[in-house]
Amino acid sequence: MIFYSPNKTIEYGKKGFLGIDVSKGYADFLLLGNDTNVLEEGFQLSDNREGRHRLKQLITGWQQQGLEELYCGVESTGGYEDLWHSYLKTAFKESKVYVCRINPRGVKAVGDAALKRTITDAVSAENIATYMISFSKKLDYGTNAIPLNEGFKEGRQHNTCIRMLVKQKVQLGNQLEKLLYQYFAEMLVYCCHGTPVWLLNMLLKYPTSAMVLKAGTAKLSAIKGVSNAKAKAIVAKAKDNTQIVSTQIGHVIMVTAREILHKETLINEERQYLANLYKESEEVILLTTIPGVGIDSAVVFALEIGDVNRFESAKKMASFFGVHPTFKQSGDGVWGIHMSKKGRGEIRSALYMASLSAARHNPVLKQVYARFRAKGMKHYQSAGVVMHKLLRIIFGMLKNKTKFCAETDEQNQQKAKEKQHDKEQKDQADKKIKQQKKHRFQEATTQGPISRRAEQRIRKQIASQASD
Repeated sequence: MIFYSPNKTIEYGKKGFLGIDVSKGYADFLLLGNDTNVLEEGFQLSDNREGRHRLKQLITGWQQQGLEELYCGVESTGGYEDLWHSYLKTAFKESKVYVCRINPRGVKAVGDAALKRTITDAVSAENIATYMISFSKKLDYGTNAIPLNEGFKEGRQHNTCIRMLVKQKVQLGNQLEKLLYQYFAEMLVYCCHGTPVWLLNMLLKYPTSAMVLKAGTAKLSAIKGVSNAKAKAIVAKAKDNTQIVSTQIGHVIMVTAREILHKETLINEERQYLANLYKESEEVILLTTIPGVGIDSAVVFALEIGDVNRFESAKKMASFFGVHPTFKQSGDGVWGIHMSKKGRGEIRSALYMASLSAARHNPVLKQVYARFRAKGMKHYQSAGVVMHKLLRIIFGMLKNKTKFCAETDEQNQQKAKEKQHDKEQKDQADKKIKQQKKHRFQEATTQGPISRRAEQRIRKQIASQASD
């Protein structure tokens, strides 16, 4: 077949791979054949109605020239790709045009592997198309996908808004801490675990040491959360302050304190609003039966997981949210056995906060935390194990639509132990077979420039083979 390009004539195949690198306001395109030959050189279209209509015309023209299947890949860019993705999905529902989202990490790896020194939008489009050709089994074009819950998608966007408010509050808190350190350092003794609300209310009225002294104990103790004894201590600390603070700096401290209080109120209101929207959903009702999981955490879990049936197993879901353990092995050593922390971090934050509560109140997770602490793990390591266990419990509950039951979990653990025992025996047998294949041309020997660690490992291996 011959495809007539505006620039040149190209021998055309049955499959095409369209790499789409989306930017704000436009997108770059490049069409490759199955053997990575260029079928249509890079071009750019605006992200508007005219640009999308022009893309439809181009694809229709390629199909008329003999293109039977077109695979389109859009790199995930935080939402900018949504319009292109949804348009291609709807405009070509009846034809063999398939669309998928691609993880930018994989696209970057393609460019690195090709030793490309510069990255432009056009180069990224080529990398996307190359990735689709090279790793087709890694991609999901949605042909068998479960329809997404649009309500949960909107909920995730709402939760993102709340997280941005929290970040702004943290930034304001850091700024206030610097101001206090410079002009009213005596108050930092009360900020070891964040700035308390009573201190913010005090700074809202009396932002400097001079104003605190002028207010006196009586007015300070009228502030909610400030006892008479605390008011006397604050006045005493203010007397020790020798900084001369201008009216302008006092105003800045007051405004910062006011904004932090405003953000705190806004965050609480939005969390309550979000909880009210989803508290009646089946998933949230089930998850709140877990001791230690409150309504806010349950809502976050439900929104981030979406439809649990899109995960084949609990391991797949743990990997998707970066809660699974990972390690690196090379040569003599093994490094970095820790939580991978890959993927969306929102659910990990909620899992950690829930694990702190569950480690105290949940009979199953309390035992898990205590057991790993007894093994010598530190708090954060043990909390990571609890997070992984909690996510597995959530998977089972949502998959089977059942409430939390400690007895059920105990039965599942017993079954898991039996499976683990069988797996360990099988792994040992497989390991021997692998070792035999690995050294089928030459037996392992300590005669060579090897490290002491490698020598010890080989001697143990030879001894175990001799005992068999």
